[in-house]
Amino acid sequence: MSSLLIKGGRVLDPSSGLDKEADVLIDDGTIREVRPHIRRRSGMEQVTAQGCFVLPGLIDMHTHLREPGEESKETIRTGTEAAAAGGFTTIVAMANTQPVNDSAIVTQFLRAKIKQDALVHVLLVGAVTQGLKGERLANIGEMQQYGIVAVSDDGKCITRSPVMRKALEYAKTFGLPLISHAEDPELGEQLGINEGLVATELGLVGTPNAAEETMVARDCALAQLTRARLHIAHVST
Repeated sequence: MSSLLIKGGRVLDPSSGLDKEADVLIDDGTIREVRPHIRRRSGMEQVTAQGCFVLPGLIDMHTHLREPGEESKETIRTGTEAAAAGGFTTIVAMANTQPVNDSAIVTQFLRAKIKQDALVHVLLVGAVTQGLKGERLANIGEMQQYGIVAVSDDGKCITRSPVMRKALEYAKTFGLPLISHAEDPELGEQLGINEGLVATELGLVGTPNAAEETMVARDCALAQLTRARLHIAHVST
């Protein structure tokens, strides 16, 4: 049996309200004790954590693993290696791969690759619309059967309000939240800078805050109408 003793860190556990200096004893990957002054046993590995936080595994609910289609940027293997190095034990992968995760076939392929290559838990997000085109809804029900935990066209805004309403209603049917990339593309050139004095000085066309705020307002109104679960991603204003 392998044992690890983490000594003297500030142990935080939001689920139980724990916040104190303590030692943590782990046997074969299972936490056995959390209390001050645990004695080290013979042959036990010890890590000194004074001045450090000791936390449950972190969760990143918005990642891009880029596989399949853009493996030169990232893969399931490299993305989960980075997650593990940063203390993230669960990550949620967006659907904007190539091909898009908008069908059960792609979802099944990704699940197989995750089982083969992932170093941490990976949860999948399915596309809201086919090909992220904002027009026809993807087959959310089939993807849900293969384990997606949410739907999103992240990277693109669903600009057509009737489509967004139907998407919220459909996702609600399967108990899934919809993650919205809330930004009106027609209100800015997407040059990565806010509209204002600095943009003017640099001679760039910036994006006004209203590009985000108008879509957030619309999405909140539609969520209220449909009583669906809505998450607004990467709020910046």
